[in-house]
Amino acid sequence: MRTLFEQDDPTVLEAFKPLLDDKDPWFVSKALDAYRMWGITAGVEAVATLLRHKNLDVRRAGANLLIPLGQPGKSLAFEALTDTDAVVQKKAAKALLMFDDNEVVERLIQHQNDTVRMTGMQHPTIGGGALLVGLNDPHAGVREAALEGVLKHDVPVDMEALMPFLKRRQQTVKILIWVAKNEPDRLQELTAQLQKKDMKELSDYLREEVMDSTDPLLVHLLEAGMLEPVARWVIRLGASEDVLRWNLINDSRLNVIERSKLLERLIGRADEPEIIERAKRLLETTDEELLKVACENLSTAASELDS
Repeated sequence: MRTLFEQDDPTVLEAFKPLLDDKDPWFVSKALDAYRMWGITAGVEAVATLLRHKNLDVRRAGANLLIPLGQPGKSLAFEALTDTDAVVQKKAAKALLMFDDNEVVERLIQHQNDTVRMTGMQHPTIGGGALLVGLNDPHAGVREAALEGVLKHDVPVDMEALMPFLKRRQQTVKILIWVAKNEPDRLQELTAQLQKKDMKELSDYLREEVMDSTDPLLVHLLEAGMLEPVARWVIRLGASEDVLRWNLINDSRLNVIERSKLLERLIGRADEPEIIERAKRLLETTDEELLKVACENLSTAASELDS
């Protein structure tokens, strides 16, 4: 057997084929090693040998070769979808994602296996209609996969279809972003659905995607009073966003800790007269101790720079 492996010749697979039926698991494992090594080079028939075997471990090994097999393996992947084993079905479904074919999509999204239907919802060419149907699938995982597709591809959808996901706190931030773009008038009613983890995710999204305060999403968030993620976005920016920064610092609706952080970040600009003047005015009018401390720190920093 060692001699066969050392030959590095795909044609020797025929010598390993009988070992797939051996009663000794060790010989079966060695045969599978050979098929993993040369199965793709040998082609469709070699992989078919594994997928049509009575031994489940052998069939699963064959299913693992479907993606590397590529285009020639399409019919085999379809065949594997009918296997009695859910793992083989799942691997076949993953392999079928590479095929731009309506039949592939239909076979996946109508499959009895929940995991296969979830995979189908991820097909790059799936239509909006199929995704909308998936929102009502009996399985929660399929519904969520369909939701991701709807939001990713900006599929027109009734807002009411999204509400059950919000109530279960699924994809909250992605739904929020969709609402901001498509139904901004309803953005404010969603604020109650947000949790701390959602605020962080939304803030991260703003930092990655939003360039300036004229961005429609940012505007809608401000209009809806959703100030915390906006504050976390603006805190990293420079003087170009000072108008928004000071509006937030002076807005009592924003958590005082976030307002204080915005002030503290200005320490590095304590040499700017406008910054110090604004801080002095705030110090004279606020009752919030955190803000007073931040304003005093700014004033102290300015004095040290002057000395």
